Amino acid sequence: MRHNLLTSLTAVLFISSCAFEGEELIPVEQKEAITLKASLELPADLSRTSLNDDGKVLWSKGDAFSLLSSTSNDRFDIVDGAGTDNADFKGTVSGPAPYYALYPYSESCKVEDGSLKFSLPQEQTFVNGSFSSGASPAVAVLPSLNDGLHFKNLCGILQINLCGSGKVAGLEIINLDGKPLWGDCALKLDGKQGTDEQTVTISGGSNVIRVNFDKVVSLLNTSPKVANIVVPAGSFDKGFSVRIFDEKGAVRSFLTAQNSAVKTVRSQISIMEKLKIPENGEPKEVLARGYYGDVFMDGSVGVSSRTTLPACPYTGLSLEYIASSSSNSSTDTTMTRNIFGGYDDDPNGVLLYPDGKPRFRCVYVNGGNARNHGSALGETARSRFKTYVANGGSYVGSCAGAYLACTGTHSALYSVYLGIYPGICTNCSLQDSYTDIFIEPDSPLLDYYDFGGDLHVEHVYHNGGCFMSDDDLIPGAEILCRYDYTDPARPANGKPVIHQQGCAWAYKKNATTGRVIPLGSHPEGIDEGERRDLMASILLYAIDGNGEAKSKANLSNGTTRKQTNPSSTTLAGIGDGQYHHFKVSIPAGAKNFKLEIASELADYDLHLSMRKGDFAWRSEADFCLTQKGSTKTLELDSIEEGEWYVSVYCATLPTSKLTDTKGCKYYAYEGLNAGIKGVPYTIKASWE
Repeated sequence: MRHNLLTSLTAVLFISSCAFEGEELIPVEQKEAITLKASLELPADLSRTSLNDDGKVLWSKGDAFSLLSSTSNDRFDIVDGAGTDNADFKGTVSGPAPYYALYPYSESCKVEDGSLKFSLPQEQTFVNGSFSSGASPAVAVLPSLNDGLHFKNLCGILQINLCGSGKVAGLEIINLDGKPLWGDCALKLDGKQGTDEQTVTISGGSNVIRVNFDKVVSLLNTSPKVANIVVPAGSFDKGFSVRIFDEKGAVRSFLTAQNSAVKTVRSQISIMEKLKIPENGEPKEVLARGYYGDVFMDGSVGVSSRTTLPACPYTGLSLEYIASSSSNSSTDTTMTRNIFGGYDDDPNGVLLYPDGKPRFRCVYVNGGNARNHGSALGETARSRFKTYVANGGSYVGSCAGAYLACTGTHSALYSVYLGIYPGICTNCSLQDSYTDIFIEPDSPLLDYYDFGGDLHVEHVYHNGGCFMSDDDLIPGAEILCRYDYTDPARPANGKPVIHQQGCAWAYKKNATTGRVIPLGSHPEGIDEGERRDLMASILLYAIDGNGEAKSKANLSNGTTRKQTNPSSTTLAGIGDGQYHHFKVSIPAGAKNFKLEIASELADYDLHLSMRKGDFAWRSEADFCLTQKGSTKTLELDSIEEGEWYVSVYCATLPTSKLTDTKGCKYYAYEGLNAGIKGVPYTIKASWE
């Protein structure tokens, strides 16, 4: 609903210059200081900075305005009347009449080419009960220095009422009609300024405006936090989106206006209904976006059936897993192959989206017997692991998981190994024992933890794991840490020297593949101290090596693209929590642009975003439609030429339920789980 500002915030009266036609205007020659009376229309309720208990406008200490002529911009500061609606301002006049006043004072504003030129800020500050100081411009005309000044507001107010839980440190408003909300303004001085017929043009800005909170604000479910945002009159005739930021700078939620069209009016507040902020944000780190989960742990046939990974809760990473029964029965083998290789309920396997992109940021493979595990996976599941890494998912494996990542050892190459690290490793020939570990002085693991400052981790369990020698390290790989273990009897018994050999090493083929980290030892079960930090740093370095995003296709004018074919990785539907990225090249002079998505599955929430020149992540997009449902349409009267990115995001996630089949534990997906097989949709961009 809309509410007249004369009953809520500051309204300021402008006296049209045409009311003084024929009156002789005397040029100013003196330059001594003078005092001008500045008042607000009564009842004056559209506050510029502060309101009294009755909602009446009050001038404030420190207020100032610009007095402008065709050649001058003179500052006038309040000298008397702070706390009232009629105050005295003092300054020196240096130019000739006629005069125009702009509140607040701006050193850069001027009168030029028949217009008053000033700027609207890109950022505003949250003010409880009012709005950002200096954000709402007001103008007045001074026909002669003997007259008083009466101001009138130029903009309107969008009021967002935020409810819910959690903390908010800022928000952004996105104008979905594409018109700028800030930038360089030119107000035509034609006698209509300060009325509903005023003409203001804005250039050099954008359709996104930021509101910062000086202090982090805690939301409440009952009493809303009211954010009043100054915006140009006429904004939001096609609605708006809101991004809410938490105290760490990450987007904690997205929402699209309740009203499909708001269209703010000069000197009025457009009040949005009380709205509970959803928990649907995305990570601040670009590489962390577009995944269902963080870590999937493989504890299936042939490897330890671990159900906890302490480094995950320690670092805030989510975890799902498969853990076979103690018998490693035929049922366990069937479930291993189903979970990773795919079956009727999940044709892609748990690691992959329908288009072959990684569903989790990292897969962790436990220790055990690498060849037994590789055989239990089967050829299809092994190929899914390879596709997963090739398309950007990262891999960490301890002991058997480290062997499995390689092509083999000095003894033999093994077809049941994955070869995602395309090189061999060496068996340490050390069972059921412990070693210390040196962290390499330039190791990237030090970006996460300092390991007590001595680059040394003590008493890490080892049970048949491998090492990487400098001679066997392939180009592009790096050793992260080395064993600290000396035993004079080892070389005498024909066993390899472990001391200073690579304990963990990393390999990332290129920018779009994931990072593979084999680890010869077993810090994974420790829930405290430097051994836990070692495992945590390895996981974090792995996921920081996720592959970069790629565009799926170019959209052509008027052509509908169908992402509806589950048998095609190119044309498959979208997965749960996944992004599909596209590009569209807009020619000069394009108008009546329309971007549409639709799906037969109306209960699924598909978000649509667009951004010029880079991937259209929802937290960074120029346009973002996040309302419920699978059908979205973005319409723009005009659009800037160049390369635009378009993104579709599936915001609907299934319910994950830990399931037990004859002792084999794994996660099954229930509820709205069509994303497992791919939510089908169509997308179309068109313009004239």
